[in-house]
Amino acid sequence: MSTTRVAVVGGGIGGLTAAGLLAKEGHAVTLFEGGASLGGKAQAVTVDGVTLDTGPTLLTLPDLVRGTFEQLGALDLMPPLTELEPQCSYRFGDGCAFTAYKDMDRTADSAADVKPVERRGIRGFYAEAAAIWGAAGEPYLEAPFEGMAGFMGRVARRGIGAVMAGMQLSSLHGLAVKHLRTEHLQQYVGRFATYAGASPYEASAAFALIPHIERAYGVHHARGGVGALVNALGQAVRRLGVTVHLQTRARFAHTRDGYRVGPGEDAASFDSVVVNADPMESLSRGEEPLALSGFVLLLEVEGRPALPHHAVLFGRDYRREFDELFSGQLASDPTVYFCNPSATDATMAPPGRTGLFVMVNAPPLPVDAAEADVATRAWELQAEQVKAQMFEKLVAHFPELKGRVRVIGQRSPVDLAAQGAPGGSIYGFLPHGKLGPFRRPRIRGNTPGLFFAGGGTHPGGGVPLVMLSGRFAAEMASVHLRRGE
Repeated sequence: MSTTRVAVVGGGIGGLTAAGLLAKEGHAVTLFEGGASLGGKAQAVTVDGVTLDTGPTLLTLPDLVRGTFEQLGALDLMPPLTELEPQCSYRFGDGCAFTAYKDMDRTADSAADVKPVERRGIRGFYAEAAAIWGAAGEPYLEAPFEGMAGFMGRVARRGIGAVMAGMQLSSLHGLAVKHLRTEHLQQYVGRFATYAGASPYEASAAFALIPHIERAYGVHHARGGVGALVNALGQAVRRLGVTVHLQTRARFAHTRDGYRVGPGEDAASFDSVVVNADPMESLSRGEEPLALSGFVLLLEVEGRPALPHHAVLFGRDYRREFDELFSGQLASDPTVYFCNPSATDATMAPPGRTGLFVMVNAPPLPVDAAEADVATRAWELQAEQVKAQMFEKLVAHFPELKGRVRVIGQRSPVDLAAQGAPGGSIYGFLPHGKLGPFRRPRIRGNTPGLFFAGGGTHPGGGVPLVMLSGRFAAEMASVHLRRGE
């Protein structure tokens, strides 16, 4: 029996997962990556001994991550995970603060410090978030999304209550207002829409399953950062026999006998293709609105100031911030997120120094080519404006940073677009509306034997879900190859 040949186009986490699993099944797998290194958006840089991720900075669902490495026969390669407690510090424009913990009692105590009534409110919110996870989240992650009929069948197996709960979902902001009385805690809930590059005022309350996942399963740091996790995946797939071509931009074309994949005239024949790239254009959906992009600063700090591992510094008017972003403008008072990995992992920076990943949301570049060109040139000036805003907010909340910070790198929507993200959008598809998550591009492509993996397809962004997309893509490709569909 001849060996089946599979091409994986794109070496992000989803593509690496799919490639490794397909090779483990005995298929001959060739992976093409256009960049000089594997990882896609999950890159890391080291400058003068300071290592920082430039993409994802945290892990949830650790059992899914470990399970993926176990399936690849690579648990020996997986970096150790450290669970964070507290999980994240939230600071508000009026000086209030809130801290999220895995421990529900500590989270409730912190909410009560904002306003006593919020002790009950935050518990009520998390109880409903857990119900949403059970009713809709688990069914959504159980299997590839192939249509509402299959999904609703999985929901129905959980009882009529699950079906009714799903039909009654409002927006994420609506769910926050239902339980929480202060704008501070409503902002906290709304922040989780940005995990998909969306607005809390337009995204489904289903995104409440994200804070539930963080509380129920923990927030984790991989030793060495997400970049170390990518390196481990790269070692795993090579050990399984995957042929890896870096700096090779491959195209794919459907033929009568399968696919031609490769760079130009050097394309070769394959029986199936997994594409680890945003699928919108391939599926003729390139004109649809895009999720948010971001602007990232990589900072070196003199000394080891007592900063949390994760922190969010909110702007004063959250609704205005999203109105500005989705009208194509930079936020006048942006929310700033930072990750300080050396707070947990001494390997991330030399003694006496600290590295900070700092990010604000930004609109994606316009879809129209001429408008995108104008927006690209504008970023040369806008970057300086955004930097000033970010530094101002950092120092306002953490005065000890003043005079101790230098920039060692930055990433704008222009840089993300150069990496292949449509319009520099981090997540591609914009999941606004009650049924937004179900309009996400599916893993199965529009020609036989074509499958997608990555944050732009089902089930969505974040390291564990991207791994899951790679697992689903590998399973579906294997079924296709066995059946010869």
